[in-house]
Amino acid sequence: MAGRQDTAVTRDRILETARELFGTNTYRASSMREIAARLGIAKPSLYHHFSSKAEILEQLVRAPIDALGAAVDAAAEEPDADEARRRLLRDCIAVMITHQDVMRLLLRDASIYSDDSMQLVGTVVGTVDRAVAILAGPDADWRRRLRAAQAFAAATDPVGQFPDAPAEALREALYEGAAELLGLDADAAHRPE
Repeated sequence: MAGRQDTAVTRDRILETARELFGTNTYRASSMREIAARLGIAKPSLYHHFSSKAEILEQLVRAPIDALGAAVDAAAEEPDADEARRRLLRDCIAVMITHQDVMRLLLRDASIYSDDSMQLVGTVVGTVDRAVAILAGPDADWRRRLRAAQAFAAATDPVGQFPDAPAEALREALYEGAAELLGLDADAAHRPE
């Protein structure tokens, strides 16, 4: 039992260290050797836990990407179109803020997009496309789809640019801006919880 706990703690430490290095140096500029050195472990020990830097990246971003997918799925089940849009914005913004450091990496480090991450990128693109479709609504013309894409970007992309903003104030500002683009009523009853 202690061995499994030690392994989990070590994996968590590796992920945290890698996230810090990727955020500081970029994904491409960070190496497995650097991660191991920062942790004070031998490089073969690192490979015991993760087979590659791409696997570390996958582990870092999997939870937030899955959470975004779940938020989009939940909004798709909402029968009222405007409430579906509000819920999608609220829930996606919450995911972005909860996982702000990792999302900043996804949004601002182009070096993570490589052959090793194509499946991951495909998942993100599919999730964004589904979100935009919900925001646009059924039978939307190109202008409505464009406005929906702008609103989703307004709700999610700035997260990486404001790491020092108070989470609740950032959440509210992102929601209000995106809701305005969609013409949704962003009064207090519909603001993020």
